[in-house]
Amino acid sequence: MPESVNVLVDTSVWLDVFAGVEPVLSLLTPLMRQGRVVVCGMVRQEVIQSSRDEAMLRKMERDISLWSYEPETPDDFAEAARTYARLRWKGVTVPAADCLIAEVAKRCGYRVFATDPHFSQIPGVGLFEL
Repeated sequence: MPESVNVLVDTSVWLDVFAGVEPVLSLLTPLMRQGRVVVCGMVRQEVIQSSRDEAMLRKMERDISLWSYEPETPDDFAEAARTYARLRWKGVTVPAADCLIAEVAKRCGYRVFATDPHFSQIPGVGLFEL
């Protein structure tokens, strides 16, 4: 993967970062230094709503706001719904939020960095891999 490609970092990664999971931190740190980290609104919401208390909420909100932001578009929501439905017809269950995050990444040509397996089931998603 070219070093110029931005990476939309999924909620699963951020939650590992906030928990101090070292292998994830080691993978994310170079992307941070290169300025290639991007988040979208759904990721921001999922991260912030996972807080345990007011202090953690403020910390997560501050930390997640440091990164480049790619807003969702109306077309992203429509494409996410189509993707979700087509996967469901095949008996594959993927969270609707992950379908939306995937559509933002596809539209922008970003890779997705996630620690959960859902994104590998969504057609057309480029995954961040070393």
